[in-house]
Parts: sequence; C-alpha cells; structure tokens
Amino acid sequence: MVKAMERRTFAGVMGAGALLLAGAVAAPAVAQDVTAAPDDQFTVETVASGLDYPWSIAFLPDGDMLVTELTGQLRLIDDGALVEAPVTGTPEVIFGGQGGLSDVVLHPDFATNRLVYLTYSAARDEGNTLVVARAEFTGSALENFEEIFEANAYRSTKVHYGARMAFLPDGTFVVTSGDGFDYREQSQNNDNHFGTVLRLNDDGTVPADNPYVGDDTVLDEIYSYGHRNPQAVVYDAASSRIYSNEHGAQGGDEINIIEPKGNYGWPLATYGLDYSGAYVSPLTEFEGSSQPLTYWTPSIAPSGMAVVSGKAFADWDGDLLVTALAAGNIEEFADRNLRRVIIADGELAGEEAIRIAVPGGEDGDTERLRDVRMAPDGSIYILTDGEGGHVLRLVPVGGMPQDPAEALEEAREAVGEATQAVIEAVTEGAKAAADAVEEAIEANKDDVADAVNTAVEATAEAVKEGAEAVKEAVSSDAPAE
Repeated sequence: MVKAMERRTFAGVMGAGALLLAGAVAAPAVAQDVTAAPDDQFTVETVASGLDYPWSIAFLPDGDMLVTELTGQLRLIDDGALVEAPVTGTPEVIFGGQGGLSDVVLHPDFATNRLVYLTYSAARDEGNTLVVARAEFTGSALENFEEIFEANAYRSTKVHYGARMAFLPDGTFVVTSGDGFDYREQSQNNDNHFGTVLRLNDDGTVPADNPYVGDDTVLDEIYSYGHRNPQAVVYDAASSRIYSNEHGAQGGDEINIIEPKGNYGWPLATYGLDYSGAYVSPLTEFEGSSQPLTYWTPSIAPSGMAVVSGKAFADWDGDLLVTALAAGNIEEFADRNLRRVIIADGELAGEEAIRIAVPGGEDGDTERLRDVRMAPDGSIYILTDGEGGHVLRLVPVGGMPQDPAEALEEAREAVGEATQAVIEAVTEGAKAAADAVEEAIEANKDDVADAVNTAVEATAEAVKEGAEAVKEAVSSDAPAE
C-alpha cells in the first residue's frame, strides 16, 4: 500500500518536472576533467590495522582518536596504538547491508562537556531507521547515553541511511538522511526525512530559524531535500559553505553546496542511470532545482570528504578530498581511490585522482576507502573499508612543518641550554685561571712580594699627590674674606 502511494506521488511530480524543464534556470553542472596526481607528494603511514568495517574517525584533544566500526563497536586509538577492548556503553545497532554504527563527531565544547555524537541504524516497530545519540566519553566508556533524534524514515531495507554529521559555527549541527533505496520518491515529499539534510540543535531539538519552521507541509528538521544517499557533509569555515557528497546509481555521484530550502533534484533529476540501465529520469535539472558543483559518471561511489587546511598540504588548502569505494569503475584511474576536487576563488578549478596504497599491501590491490579527515596537526587520515580495515596517515614528503608554538618553545629550550653551557664554560675557565695564578704566585713568591710592595708604594704616593692637588685647588678657589 505504501509503495503504491509512492509510485503515484512520483508520477505526478515527474509530470510537473517535465513541464518545468523548458523554464529551467539552474546553471548546468560540470563533470570535471581529471588528471593523475604524482605519487611522490606524500608518504603513507599505518596507524592501526585489524578494524572491523571502520566507518568514521574523530580526534580527541589529547591526540587520541575514536573510530567507529560498522559492526557496532567504538574503538580508541591511545598514544598511536589501537586499544584491544572496545569502548563500553555503545548502543545496539542493526548491522547489515549499509546499516550499523556510522558516524562519530565531538561536540565543539568537548574539552569541557566530553560529549560524543553517534549515528546508527536501529530497529523500531515501524521499521528500522537512522538515530542520533550523544553520551559522555570517560576515556574507556560512554556514560549518560541519550538518543536525541530519530528520523521519520522508517524502512524495511538496510541501505541508504546517509548518517553523516557536521557541527556549524552557531552550535547547531547537520545530519544527512538517505532515501532508503526503495523509497526514493519520498525524497521529494517533505512530510518525512527520506533524502534530506537535517539541521538540529545540539540536544536534538529544532532550531527556531530552520527554513521550514512554521510551514505545516514540511517537517521542521529539514534543511534541504532531493538527496539520494549523502555519504559526507562538511563545513568549510573559510567559505562558510556546507558541502555534501552523495551516491548516484550508475553514475550521477554528486558534490553539492547545501543551501537552506535547496532541492537537489533526486529522483526527478540525475546525471546517472538506474542499475537496470534504464533512465531514473530523463531530466538533469528542472526549475527550482539546485545543480551539483560536480558529478561523476561512471560512479566512483564517494564516501568520506574533508576540506584541506593547514600548512602541511598548503598547496591543497581549501580543496576537497573525497574517498572512493569504487575507483575501479573508471578504467583510466582504477588504482586511484582518492580525489582532490580543486577549488579556486570558490569555483571548481580541476580534479586530481590520487593513489592510496596500504604500506606492505599486495601490489595491484586498490583499497576501498571509507573516510578521510584532517587531523589537528594538518596531516590527513584515511580509513580503508571492510574487514581488517586500516587507519592510514598521509604526511607530506619532507615531513610535517613545525608548529610555531612548538618551534618557539624549542628555541627557548635551545637558548637556555646554550646559556647554561656558556656559564659552565666560563666557570671552568675562571677556575682554571685562578689555579694557574695561584701556582705562579707560589712559584715566584719573592718577586711577587717585591712587585706588590712597589705597587703599594706607588699607589700611596699617587694618592698623596692627588690629595695635595685637591687641597691646593680648594684653597685657590676659596672666596676672599
């Protein structure tokens, strides 16, 4: 019954979209020419191995890391080593297909409130759906766990959850919700959360300034809609943009700039085909729809995404890094599983295909990559997908640039050490000189005594002459009576 309703709704909207095509006003998207990046720009280090479908990574203030495993575990990397025991207190999840424990993000005030945010798929009476929860991280456990949001996107499938989060400067956060695969028509119906980007307060409530607050035909949490399966969402502080990427079907993967009330077209407009080879829609745009920044046909299956910042990869600053799950779909770049989407003055300026290989891995193997994140020190972290997953770190050739504060501290320490060395050298030299003088005096006592007596007598005579001269001067300058 539900699916029949969906088909009728979709047909009606398709008809409207076709009528609007002639008046389309959105600028066409660009499928960017791609070049192969040189392989000597960075080195790859293995931070951890043996993870079970790693999905997301977050960096703690002390340099440790949290990594989610889709199977339901939250893992801690402590001082560069994977802790054997998983973090306790994680929720029960539905693992299977694309479902499980997905994203992990720290609250902006984590240093004081210790709050960690998680997304996951969970069973409900109506079906399974996307859930957002938060808890306090103690160092080995999650405590005071609370579910703060449950998507109205109940389904029988275990795919297309979206499930990525990003905090915004105002303290709210956005979370992506996929179309559930079999429910794609609902991405144009805003009385549910299928195929949307949602904006929430940090406690899961609705921000008063959300774009559809007050519109009874649209759920208040919705920020944008018309998405298929958004696999990443990031905030770029330099441009104040929200970027998201999403899977197409056979082609039509997209990167979008997310705007409030934006309609990103799915399934009425797409640059891809259905898995059967048939058109999902004959349209790539329609009036009122938003065009992607770029798209991939054939599909690369984009997953994680990060905005490059910092001095370590300064030439990439402001660009987008996108991990790929299906690099092999494009024969020319089948072994290049990371894309750098080049942004110059806010515009798309090119794209590079980058090869990421696990150190010591089998030659010819191209890893499926699940996530990419910028570390606080400016290095780049990447998660490989599947069983036996890795945490990898990219470091520029020549090493990491030194942090100015660390450099200043090291300089201070170096000056202190040099000063101490000089003091010790002078002390030793003075002692040696004193010893030498003492030995000389001992060896020539009579001569030294005569010289001292002569010097004393000369000094006494000079003092006497000086005193007489002063007396004479004073006398000559005295006023007459």
